Amino acid sequence: DLPLVARCISEFARGNHPRHGDYVNRDLMLDEDGLFRSSWSRRGAGDADSAGTGTAAEEKGWVYELHRCAGSGDDGGKNEGGKTADRVVGDVEVLDFLQSKSIVGIQDNYPFWRDHNHEPWSGKPVWVTSRGGRYDHHHVLLDDNIHNDPADGAGGIRVEGNDGSFRSLPGEEALGLHGRHLVRVPTVRAVMEDDWFIRQIEDA
Repeated sequence: DLPLVARCISEFARGNHPRHGDYVNRDLMLDEDGLFRSSWSRRGAGDADSAGTGTAAEEKGWVYELHRCAGSGDDGGKNEGGKTADRVVGDVEVLDFLQSKSIVGIQDNYPFWRDHNHEPWSGKPVWVTSRGGRYDHHHVLLDDNIHNDPADGAGGIRVEGNDGSFRSLPGEEALGLHGRHLVRVPTVRAVMEDDWFIRQIEDA
């Protein structure tokens, strides 16, 4: 349903929402070039991106990737002429890419999460970056599958180390970031209250 969601957001940004017709923002128009599928790729033990430190994702040797839905190119995120990258690999490349965009549509990898027993690290990554570093975005995941359970949840916290690399935060520690980086969505309430998502983001 990602293309449908993208079309709805774009129509809103064009001023075609029945209750917000006076709002127009070209930066929020999302076309196929901005739609991606996510995946986790297996890396060898000697790969620098997966050097073991005892944390969940790194110990398993998995690296997060984005693959553009439209087109078949594979340029490792280095397109010429400002064209959107077809493949973006690893925490640093993904963060650099996201920070350069106003909006991106990303489809999560449900089969991978399911096959790893819904462990948070294998779900949707949420990055916690160092203050004063190269990244200035505050990442928040709002999802109805966030639970008060260290072994079951849709969002996995990725924390930045002193060397700029990222690791998965163990489940017990990640629970302490609920409300700031992980927000559980009570679906019906979010539908009934127009500003529910806005309030949660402001509170985070």
